[in-house]
Amino acid sequence: MESAVEMYMRLSVVPASTLVGLANRCLFEPASRALDAEIYCGIHHIKDGNDLRTHALVVARRSGLVLILEPGLEGWVEVPPFTSDMKYAASLVPDGLYTISRDPRIACSTALTALAITNAPPTPYDFLNERRG
Repeated sequence: MESAVEMYMRLSVVPASTLVGLANRCLFEPASRALDAEIYCGIHHIKDGNDLRTHALVVARRSGLVLILEPGLEGWVEVPPFTSDMKYAASLVPDGLYTISRDPRIACSTALTALAITNAPPTPYDFLNERRG
């Protein structure tokens, strides 16, 4: 039997890979590292080089890893947990927009919709200094 989420995704006219599609998925899917990876690729306009051909590659995607295959830049990136950590969800919100939700999935949805409408870049989050501190 088809779940409500599966039915919504099947009937949705918005492609799931667009920012608005990802925003919708944030509201209907549980938080996951795989969704975080898709959000990362969407906001940076990159394609995940992971072809998911082996079990290890599927596990890598489920763990929030993205394979970057851009000229001059190749390697694995661990993406932030946008859908489960409010700090990272809030980092997606463009300047001048505020969200009152404390739910990371709702904040992600709001931010991704705003990014799609305004074409504004997300606020850069200083991940390197966070790891040092």
